Amino acid sequence: MGVTIHDIAKEAGVGKSTISRVINGTGYVSAETVAKVRCVMERHNYHPSAAARNLSKRESDTVGLNLPEVNNPFFADILKGVSQMVEKCGYTLVLCGSDNDVEKDYRALRAMYAQRVKGLIYVPASDYADNPSFARMEGMLKSLDCPVVLLDRPVARMRCDCVMTDNFSGAYEATEALIRAGHTRIGVIAGDTELFIGRERYEGFLKAMEQNGLAVNPGHVIYGQFDKQITYGKVSGLLDGGDTPTAFFVSNNLSEAGFLAAVYERGLRIPEDVAFVGFDSIPGPDIFNMPYSSLEREVLRLGEQAAQLLFRRFDAPGRPTEKVVILPHVCLRGSERLVSGR
Repeated sequence: MGVTIHDIAKEAGVGKSTISRVINGTGYVSAETVAKVRCVMERHNYHPSAAARNLSKRESDTVGLNLPEVNNPFFADILKGVSQMVEKCGYTLVLCGSDNDVEKDYRALRAMYAQRVKGLIYVPASDYADNPSFARMEGMLKSLDCPVVLLDRPVARMRCDCVMTDNFSGAYEATEALIRAGHTRIGVIAGDTELFIGRERYEGFLKAMEQNGLAVNPGHVIYGQFDKQITYGKVSGLLDGGDTPTAFFVSNNLSEAGFLAAVYERGLRIPEDVAFVGFDSIPGPDIFNMPYSSLEREVLRLGEQAAQLLFRRFDAPGRPTEKVVILPHVCLRGSERLVSGR
């Protein structure tokens, strides 16, 4: 026989009515008790049935959005796209952030449970590749008892609607643009290769180099972790060392900001001294007073499409899962050029 509400109450040292209030988000329960009950429920992978929850909960009009980086301009645009569609369709948006931290991701999912969201648009903090973390995350999503749409970062074993970018093709095209411009010594500022999107972008770069017969110098591979400060520090070290490639493929917008800060701090010019193509945009004309080449992928549309997928799932719960893949395109504005004499 499976674990019952009586078993959870006994182990947590509280009454069944307290367990019910925690499950349904009704009445007062101290934060300490909620945490203790949730811990016991997770330990036993206990999920109350939909019927039991629906006995005491009202139909929700809230949609959850869980983002890993609320301070990233890319995710700010995602938020804008989602919120516009959510408002248009008469729902209320609940926002949580994880700071790319798995424990904060779990806490955000618990907050979504407490809010009793009708549906969730989820950008996970991790790939959840190992079995224990995947089981815990999957269990928490199941406990929400609502449709979930994965956005931007897929999780391999999850069967749900998904909106994502073709990261491999985008990185390949960006690298090809540098090669067509005449560069043969090309470095890469890779992202977090623990994430699927980081691996895909790095592999797209490698494939373009390989298919064009160009060698990758290990000393020109920088792991910037999709982080401005980490990228700044590592690019600074490479530039100060003197062995610099003529161009870089830069894996995301925060890495671009760190890369450009290091370049300009040393009085170097783009593209005269070093060229680059980036993945996604930062407000370059405003911050650096220059146009630069980048991959564009209609970020507002990513958010809008995720919300549309969720609303279609509300209307047709039994339809097959859907995967929407956005193809980025290269916008060349001059920062990819090879200037003669280098």
